Amino acid sequence: MSQLILGLDVGSNSLGWGLLSTDEDGHLIEIIDAGVRIFPKAVEEKTPTPKNQKRRQKRLARRTLQRRARRKRCMLKLLVNHALLPNELLTDPQPEVILNSLGDPYLLRSKALDEDLQPHELGRVILHLVQRRGFLSNRKTRLGREMLDDPDVLAVLGEEDCADTDDAEESAFKSDINRLREDIRKSGCRTLGEYLARRKQGEAKRNRGHLNTNLRTDRQMYRDELAQIFTRQMIAHSVLTDELQLQIEQIIFHQRPIKLKEDRVGKCSLEPRKKRILVARLEYQRFRYLQDINNLRYLIPYSDEFQKLNTNDRGNLKQLFEGSS
Repeated sequence: MSQLILGLDVGSNSLGWGLLSTDEDGHLIEIIDAGVRIFPKAVEEKTPTPKNQKRRQKRLARRTLQRRARRKRCMLKLLVNHALLPNELLTDPQPEVILNSLGDPYLLRSKALDEDLQPHELGRVILHLVQRRGFLSNRKTRLGREMLDDPDVLAVLGEEDCADTDDAEESAFKSDINRLREDIRKSGCRTLGEYLARRKQGEAKRNRGHLNTNLRTDRQMYRDELAQIFTRQMIAHSVLTDELQLQIEQIIFHQRPIKLKEDRVGKCSLEPRKKRILVARLEYQRFRYLQDINNLRYLIPYSDEFQKLNTNDRGNLKQLFEGSS
């Protein structure tokens, strides 16, 4: 008796198939049919970038703004509670008006290195530092070199994208940061804030694309500046304790780990005493397809009614999912 063998070659943008007939010993009798289906690439027409890249970048921008606003709210409450900022900031619909009346934050950051600041001026400085905290690389993994030899990967990403574009962008950031560090050293300034305060009126103090500036800063610049400001202002303000300094540093510099650790795994909604299962586990995959089978509905022809699967249909689908014939 002959046997049928279906061969599939599944790629990122193509699906090749062949249906063969063999004898009982597995020897080929004939090729019944064969073919290939080509799918359009999931990239933009004019550039080899993935179509979801623009959506992913906008989502990243929204998250960045949300986290910055969250840090600023936490810092504002902490500073108000320690009388380092006026209480009106918590209820005023235009808090920036009050903050601007306290002074230029860049000049205050420079002044804080040598002179005693007023409590609200010091709070203005700390709140200004929380808004921008510098670049910190969190890229721990790279596309495996073995994947760069995969033609499917090359077809989806494009030759240019496989040339470690993320590495090139990060290298450009670090180059700008090193250039700024050298400029600060040559100017004789002690901190980033002092360097920015000395820039001429009209010169950019932040990295803005339309001004053609390369003011890229890193996280350590802000850490060093905050430490120097605390060292000097602790002399004049008894409220600046070591505990408060740790709280401020936690709000400004804390960054959640990218890699999910075991202690961050939540509890299961069905078994509250146990942790959630890994997606890759076979038990979880079985739960998913059984759940889909139980929830599946089909439309009865020539009507608007949806019907649930009966026990026999669910059993047949379960056998197909589990590979039984």
